[in-house]
Amino acid sequence: MILLSFLVIGALIIITISGKSVKISPSYQTSSMKDLFLTHKENGVIKWELSADKALMPLGKKEIYLNDLKLKINQQTNIFLTSGSGLYEVEEENITLHKPVELKMKDTLFKTTTIKWNSADKFITTDDTVQFIGNKFRIVGKGLTAQLDKEQVRIMNDVKAVFYR
Repeated sequence: MILLSFLVIGALIIITISGKSVKISPSYQTSSMKDLFLTHKENGVIKWELSADKALMPLGKKEIYLNDLKLKINQQTNIFLTSGSGLYEVEEENITLHKPVELKMKDTLFKTTTIKWNSADKFITTDDTVQFIGNKFRIVGKGLTAQLDKEQVRIMNDVKAVFYR
């Protein structure tokens, strides 16, 4: 009986000591969400919509990590972006999309590895290889800047274009 009492007291002491030594680092505290959907409105008009199959939100961070995301930019000609993963910067409202990235606008398909969307400036950039594929053309190059509200696109380097009849 005395031996059993010592075993129980010993087990309680070990549990108490080990419970105090376990700390969760704030960098490991996260929340997650399935089927995330965000909209950004200006003056009552939806400017863009972001959806993702999964979102990971580390505690204390101002970024949301996204998987299988879609971004719709609403303007005169709507733009649809899809990617395997991405990062949403909450305060700046910027979105970085990663492998593979596809952009569809009218009858044109755009492909690259990464792209950054600056929401405030309506500006898209990448330093990676880009491809534009349309019904009657194919353009390949390296690096891109696009001012969407002015519909200006510039491929930075190594531009090759083929036009079909």
